[in-house]
Amino acid sequence: MASKVVLVVDEDGDVRAEIRECLANRQISCREAATAREALRSALEDPPDLILVDLVLPDQSGLGLCRTVRECPPLAATPIIVLTSRASEMDRVLAFESGADDFLAKPFYPPELGARVSAVLRGFVARTGDLPTPERTDSPLQLDPRTGRVIADGRRVELTPRERELLSALIAQAGRVVRRSQLIDRLQAGREPRSERAIDAHIKSIRRKLGPARSYVETVRGVGYRLAERAIEPR
Repeated sequence: MASKVVLVVDEDGDVRAEIRECLANRQISCREAATAREALRSALEDPPDLILVDLVLPDQSGLGLCRTVRECPPLAATPIIVLTSRASEMDRVLAFESGADDFLAKPFYPPELGARVSAVLRGFVARTGDLPTPERTDSPLQLDPRTGRVIADGRRVELTPRERELLSALIAQAGRVVRRSQLIDRLQAGREPRSERAIDAHIKSIRRKLGPARSYVETVRGVGYRLAERAIEPR
């Protein structure tokens, strides 16, 4: 199996070196960038398997880089982990709204960082250009459990690993309300604790990407979310 490649985006060379050493113990190689511009150029030339980014960069915020990556078709499905000393709840929510899959505060515990990166990489699905077409194409909303490919009204949708987890949870309970606490448990699974606001940020991102199919994801005020039964092909 080919070695996984993580693009580490941090202005501090000492931090990049520490991350590089940490991930080398897991047979994960690193490319490095000190600025958002350098990171984007590197990612477009040779897409990495994951991007690890600080929120504070000299030429652009890490949030801006996350949004740019999510809006760039060749990179849209690439997992992103934010690693930063800015760790307020609002920073976390904004990171998730901008497309991050996970969030870890500095100073970090190297074994935890390695475990987080490995966990996100395990959930990473090969870029959609290399995936087979789902067998069913007449359902308004599909999530292929083998490949992770999402189709909404016949249009392929690029979701991050965490967004796919949430959509999968809603699909599994189609027609029934899924409480925010259940979605938090689904995403947490030993990772950085999530808040209800973080869940709302992920759902907002899913809806934006679904386009006209966003109406299938219904809000049950004060409780959680429900996927409309009409969105799922009858069994």
